[in-house]
Amino acid sequence: MLSGVLLTEIDQEDMPVPAHHSAEDILAHPRFPLAREAYVKSILAIYEHNPFLSRLLLESGRTVLFIGIVCLHARHDRGERTTWPTMRLVTEQTVAHGAASPRRVHDLVQRLISTGYLKQRAAPEDQRIRILTPTSKMITHDQSFLVSHYLPLQILFPERGYRPIMERAPAFQLRQRRVLADLFARGARIMADSPVLMPFLGRDAGAIILLKLMQKVGPMGETAPHELSYSDAGASVGVSRTHVRKLLNEAEDRGLVSLTRGAGQFVEPKLALVKAFDRFLAESMAGHDLIYNLALACRADEDTKVSPSATLPAGGSQERALSPA
Repeated sequence: MLSGVLLTEIDQEDMPVPAHHSAEDILAHPRFPLAREAYVKSILAIYEHNPFLSRLLLESGRTVLFIGIVCLHARHDRGERTTWPTMRLVTEQTVAHGAASPRRVHDLVQRLISTGYLKQRAAPEDQRIRILTPTSKMITHDQSFLVSHYLPLQILFPERGYRPIMERAPAFQLRQRRVLADLFARGARIMADSPVLMPFLGRDAGAIILLKLMQKVGPMGETAPHELSYSDAGASVGVSRTHVRKLLNEAEDRGLVSLTRGAGQFVEPKLALVKAFDRFLAESMAGHDLIYNLALACRADEDTKVSPSATLPAGGSQERALSPA
């Protein structure tokens, strides 16, 4: 909600939005290399050496599904059935963004349920309808996900800062995810506009392998050959060395890396890969900055609608947190 107007995926391009940092501003920032390094380390700290979690969540289709469910939960209005996060609505949204087939959505949702990230319960208003509800485990992971994605912005713009996100404020998490629910197509477009990275982002463990390559590049953007054990890389994310080899061979065929063998296996990220990653990260950061500013605008708009004489019970809150229903 901005100035009382809902920004939908259809009309958002024509609506005025708060000032925010563009991808070009971010790429030109002198601290961008440090921000990239911090982002890479942050994501690897969550997923590397955790094969179960990385295979469960860290792949483009699974990431879209995970975030999509959280967003639908955030804007769930019990009085409006069209907003209820049912399997049907989750499937329609995920398929509409080209993230997965209906069968795969069903399988991934069942996997999230069996691993304790999601629950399915009957709607109080209609026991025939089943509502998908994030558990505290899913919400906590979403907070870590947000922190890792706002960390590079925090590094570039510490004076302004992103305190509610960095402090994992539940109420602001709710607002951020509500805003994203109406801008969800933007994230899908960022992925669609990054075909260079799709051999990594669309494959099991591909995102981790890409991040490990960017970690070797470092803040100075060095594209020299670096030794990489396929076996160790695969073991850290729960895939075989053959899977890693095939992924990197495909990347080499696309001119993104150079593979050589000596005493060990060496991988050299090419400049085209580094530039594509930097552009992808900058676009993502610009999107997160936009969403943050929209969420701040929503809070200001909501605050003006609260009567000065309104009171809350002791310990009460004017906002509900993003929590399991």
